Amino acid sequence: MRKVVIVLALLLVPSALFAQGILRVSQPLGQVEWRAASSRTFVSLTNQAVQAGDEIRTGVGGSVILTAPDGTYMVVSENSRVIVEDFWNGNFKSIMNLMLGQVRFYIQRLGGRPSPYSVRTPTALIAVRGTIFDVFVDDAQFAEVRCLDGRVTVESIGVSDREVILEPGFKTLVRPGEAPLRPVRLDAELQRNRIASVKRKSAPELDANGMPSINILGNDNDRRNRTSDPLRTPSRTNENTERAKPGTMTFPD
Repeated sequence: MRKVVIVLALLLVPSALFAQGILRVSQPLGQVEWRAASSRTFVSLTNQAVQAGDEIRTGVGGSVILTAPDGTYMVVSENSRVIVEDFWNGNFKSIMNLMLGQVRFYIQRLGGRPSPYSVRTPTALIAVRGTIFDVFVDDAQFAEVRCLDGRVTVESIGVSDREVILEPGFKTLVRPGEAPLRPVRLDAELQRNRIASVKRKSAPELDANGMPSINILGNDNDRRNRTSDPLRTPSRTNENTERAKPGTMTFPD
């Protein structure tokens, strides 16, 4: 009898773990389609459940709400593509990969302890605890993150040694292969495109021996030699929102 109980328990463990990755679907509006992880075909999404590996896409005017077992829910807006996830990355559980479009996240706090969720995009990793935030991903895979409540930590998947912390009312942008931009207020403009001014250097003056003069070092375009440059900023401290990534991200309860 004891052996039977053990066998049944072992059979039920994978099912219980898999059930944790189930999201409940509600209020699908307009064009909302779903593709199971085991399928290549999209079908209309109704009030059902979706699981880890499933993909959801919305068309013009389409939207849907996905709810986790702890009450955390996500509002997927029109023209979006998301993949449901369920795996732990360090201290945070990845719940979704937003490939394109916009999603608003409402991460719940149960029993005074926040749910440690993370969200991925093709270029950014967003870690949260009990907060409300928006994530936008465009065709160029630029990821814009806006914090509406609580605190959000954002890092680039390609540059994982730098992160920014968003307080309520701030946003940042992650471009492919670059660290997140310095946070700005929600009503401020983010620099989506970087424009570099390239100037041709003049030929260096020669000394009496026909060698380039050492004075060229003081007259080149190296930003480090211009102390009055407004973009030349000192290194940041841990009190700032942009910082070197610590070994473990911690948040106040």
